[in-house]
Formats: sequence, C-alpha cells, structure tokens
Amino acid sequence: MTYVRTALTVACLVTTGFVSETAHPDETPPGDSDAGAGIQSSVRDGLELESHFEPFKLNLGTLQTDSPESSLKTDEWRVDFTMWAWLSGITGDVGVRGLTTNVNADIGDVLDASDSILAFSGRLEFGKDRWGIFIDGTYMKIGVDDVSGPLGFADIDITNEMYLIDFGATYRLGEWTASGEAARNSRDITLDLYAGGRYTKVALELNPALLASRSRNKEWLDPIVGAKLVLPINQQWHIAANGDIGGFGVESDFTWSTTVVFGSDFMMFDHPATMYIGYRAVGWDFTEGSGSERFTWDVVMHGPILGLLLQF
Repeated sequence: MTYVRTALTVACLVTTGFVSETAHPDETPPGDSDAGAGIQSSVRDGLELESHFEPFKLNLGTLQTDSPESSLKTDEWRVDFTMWAWLSGITGDVGVRGLTTNVNADIGDVLDASDSILAFSGRLEFGKDRWGIFIDGTYMKIGVDDVSGPLGFADIDITNEMYLIDFGATYRLGEWTASGEAARNSRDITLDLYAGGRYTKVALELNPALLASRSRNKEWLDPIVGAKLVLPINQQWHIAANGDIGGFGVESDFTWSTTVVFGSDFMMFDHPATMYIGYRAVGWDFTEGSGSERFTWDVVMHGPILGLLLQF
C-alpha cells in the first residue's frame, strides 16, 4: 500500500507541472501531451486499484468459505453408534453335505419355527474430514420348519445361526446444502463411497424327516465396495440409503446388500440422536466342495429394520 500511495503522490506532482518545470528541455519528448494523458490514465488506474484492493480480499475469503473443501467439518470428529434390530426372512437354496433344498420363508414362517427372529446389530463409525472407518456386526438365529426336500419328498427343518460383520473405510465424495424445506434440517446432502470386507459365519443344520440330520459350520470373507446417500426431507426427517456389491469370486461368487431407512432426528442425553425405520436385504451366492462335501449358501435375507443412532 505504501508503494501505491508514493506512486499517486508522484503522479499528482506531474499533473500540477512540478516535474515539467524542473525537467531539462532536451529530456522532454516531442509527444509531451500524449505522455501527460498516459500519466493521468495511470493515476486513474492506481486510484481504481486502491479502491478495489480491500473488497477483492473479502471476496476471496467468501469464495474459500463456500468451497466444497471448507464446507466439510474438517476440524471435528464424527462418531456414530447405531443399534439395529432386523426382522429377517430367508429365500434361496441351502445345502449341507450333498443335501440341498430350496427355502422361501417370510417373517411369519420364521416366527412359527424360531425362538427368535430378531437379528441384533451394532454399527460404530469414526470420521474426520472426508475419511472414516466403520464396523457393523450382526448376529441372528432363525429356523424354518417343513421345507420340501429334494424332488418334493420328505420335509426338512432348517436351523441357521449366523454372524455377519461388515467393515471398511469411507470417503466423502460430496456434501451439498439442501434447498426448500429440507434446508432447515441440520444435515446436508452427503454422498459417501466405501470399501472393505464382509465376514460371514454360518452354522447350518438340515433335519430331514426320513434321513439323518446333517450340519456344518462355514466361514468366509468377501471384499465389498459401495455407496451411501443421505438426503434431508424437511427439518426433522431424512432418507439414508446405501448399497454394495462384492465377492467377485474371491470367496462368494457374488454378495450384495442394500438398506433404505427413514430417520427422525431428536436429542437424547444432550446428544443428537436418530430413530430409523426401513428395510434391509443381504444376499450371497456361495458354494464350496462337491458331492457329499458340498456346502451351499445361495440365499437372500431380507426384512424390516429398526434402529437408534447416537452421535458423539
């Protein structure tokens, strides 16, 4: 700024004739009037530069504040803990030691045959800036009675105890401010990508009416990749949807999952909380062995889901 003011002072002296009076005649070019006009133009440019210098800095700061990078909560950790209760049915083919059967049981069928149809889940997620990590565990024990056996002969009772753990890392691809009524929601529209693994452990027992029962425990690990979208609806409600695919022949030929929930936000113990209700489905196409050692888990488990999330 000191240099600008000095330049303006010199320019003013030139326009008042001080320089022209003290300069040597032979140093003054013939186009004296043109030079004077150029000097006056430089003075005007200098004045405009000074008048716009401060606002330019303010505008730059505004642009930085509104940029996608700074709209993320770069200085805050996100810690979410969610408790889930999943009421699941089962559809597909299951097989143990060469005996394979088709099962198609909704929640009512499972309820008739099981002591419990609830799958209890918990999810813990840490995040900062664009990155995060998560682990999501599920335990369930369900049963289905009187499933038709091979060629329609003999009924089979099926019991399944399963452990399911999803884990991985997330990356926030984008974060945008909602419009309209949804703008009153404290949440923004967010889109996350994630990659990790799905660990599955199944204790499967088939109990045919006319044959000896057979069982087997099997566990495997599949890679998964997916995305999650959060979309505010109004001041209190939002939609959260995620889906992934995996397997790719590493263990399962294919595995996938999808969850869509409506969330209602409120405060609990002085912390933000959300009550969720929605639907979840997880599928596998896994087969191992042959003949009497063949194990098949080619099923989709699906049903309504209830959840409670706490943020810290």
